[in-house]
Amino acid sequence: MKKKVLFTIILAVVFITATLAQNKESEKNMVSGIRAGWHYATLVKDGAEPYSADPLNSFYVGFFNENKIAPMFHFGKGLEYFQNGLSYTGGGERILHTVSVPLYLKLKIGPVFGLGGIAGNFKVSEKFSAGDYEISPTEGDKSNWFDAPVFLGAGVKIFFVSVEARYHWGLIEVRNGLKSQYLQVGAAVSF
Repeated sequence: MKKKVLFTIILAVVFITATLAQNKESEKNMVSGIRAGWHYATLVKDGAEPYSADPLNSFYVGFFNENKIAPMFHFGKGLEYFQNGLSYTGGGERILHTVSVPLYLKLKIGPVFGLGGIAGNFKVSEKFSAGDYEISPTEGDKSNWFDAPVFLGAGVKIFFVSVEARYHWGLIEVRNGLKSQYLQVGAAVSF
């Protein structure tokens, strides 16, 4: 557990350092900012939620950096925090505290854009609650520490504010045959 937290902190420092250490020439073609919004997550098996599960409503927050690679194309990267998992209909939740590193290509036509990419998701911690009891998962009950979802999204940017929606499909089994899927709807501010 301590190794995963240390790895996540190192990853965050490398990302922020790489973002800030841009030369003057590349600054003209670079946009950085923060993004945050609503995060609607679940775990699915063969495209369907388990019988006793409901989606988990949460939030996401993060930083991003985009570089223009052609007149309408941008390459972006980011660092985000969110809570993945699901709620159980009988009460209780399984929450995976996650740090994500998305990489994406963005096609921008006027104020409208579409984007697609892949992310590396690193589980920082996990919490399971049943009713009023909070239980630390045992070794055999823990979810995997890594996921690699692909995503598609769209949005609109007016001046320095963007409104966007992205849907993610997990490619790696998170636990017991379940894969993550989640929707993010939010805003971003560029600077």
